[in-house]
Amino acid sequence: MQIDIYTDIFIAGGGPAGTAAALCLLTHTTCKVVVAEASAYDNVRVGEHVDASIFQLLEYAGIPRNAFDNAGIQEGYNSEAAWGSDRLISRHSIYTTEGRSYQLDRQLFDPFLAAQVATHGGQLFPRTKALQYQQTANGHWTILLQHETKGQFHVHAKFLLDATGRQAQVCRHLGIPGNRYDQLTGIGAYLQLDATHTPEQKILLETTPEGWWYYATIPGNRLAVTFFTDSDLIKKHQWQHHYNWNRLLATTKHLLPLTRGSHAYGKPWVKNAFTQITDTASIKNFLATGDAALSFDPISSMGLGFAISSACHAALAANLHLQGDSASSISYRKDLQQHFRNYLQLRASFYKKEQRWTEAPFWERRIKRISDTVSTDSDNI
Repeated sequence: MQIDIYTDIFIAGGGPAGTAAALCLLTHTTCKVVVAEASAYDNVRVGEHVDASIFQLLEYAGIPRNAFDNAGIQEGYNSEAAWGSDRLISRHSIYTTEGRSYQLDRQLFDPFLAAQVATHGGQLFPRTKALQYQQTANGHWTILLQHETKGQFHVHAKFLLDATGRQAQVCRHLGIPGNRYDQLTGIGAYLQLDATHTPEQKILLETTPEGWWYYATIPGNRLAVTFFTDSDLIKKHQWQHHYNWNRLLATTKHLLPLTRGSHAYGKPWVKNAFTQITDTASIKNFLATGDAALSFDPISSMGLGFAISSACHAALAANLHLQGDSASSISYRKDLQQHFRNYLQLRASFYKKEQRWTEAPFWERRIKRISDTVSTDSDNI
């Protein structure tokens, strides 16, 4: 028997962007919301550094600050970088924002937000993939979904949001290409310290000729360590293999001593970290949000905060659109374009600070090419 669910807004993707959009709608509008998430929240979700403004965003979405005590949020007490020289400096010298910082354990944080959707009256289906999107003559959507064990069903929605992350799966399904600016990729691992080691709560960045490293302590006496470089360089040098990754780690000056007394569990994971913008103007009753709309270089520290803030804006724009205010979607997309222009300038300023390896492929692409093209690219968004 075919099962049909009717809703106002369907959200593809149950990560922070998708759940924040749902919570914003459920808190501030009368819209019915359905969210589908392909995973069971058991895949690798990389930890993230955020500032205190994250709590203001989530309070707007209906979740008070005191709700997060056991949701994988740990305050960071130190933030350093060896960027531009081998001398450690305060990371505030690289970043433009200051104040208290926090490290998220996404393995706990993401499922917590997902559970809040049901608590606030929405429907969220984990382990559910969208197989087909069809738009009717009036602009509404019929989505064919496949649950891992319960089979297929349809959701009928008036508006569609893509919150599927950097892969922008709905946009790709609808034939909307993303404008990708680089090949940045992260190869990372979680390291477990033994009971005799208590790490200092800190975040550290360190550059090398091949790319740059990110280190953070996370709840559970663990470390998150990620090497960022370009995908073609990874393929050429096979850095995704643990022995090559460890060899690169051994060349670091500041990071290596922090990892002594730890052991990795599981193979290194590989995650896309490229810069990309996707324009959804060609499709009615449809917006992308979070990384599906704009995806940023992690050096900008803009990922999660932007995902949640853009999701709230997209949610409210969708609600206004359903009330007959079509200008709301246009305004949302214009805001994204301006945000991306500002980001391109910020990204260029970060990489210009490292001038030691201007002939190395990774740095040459960012120091020279970014500087040469950022103005042109910004004008053509």
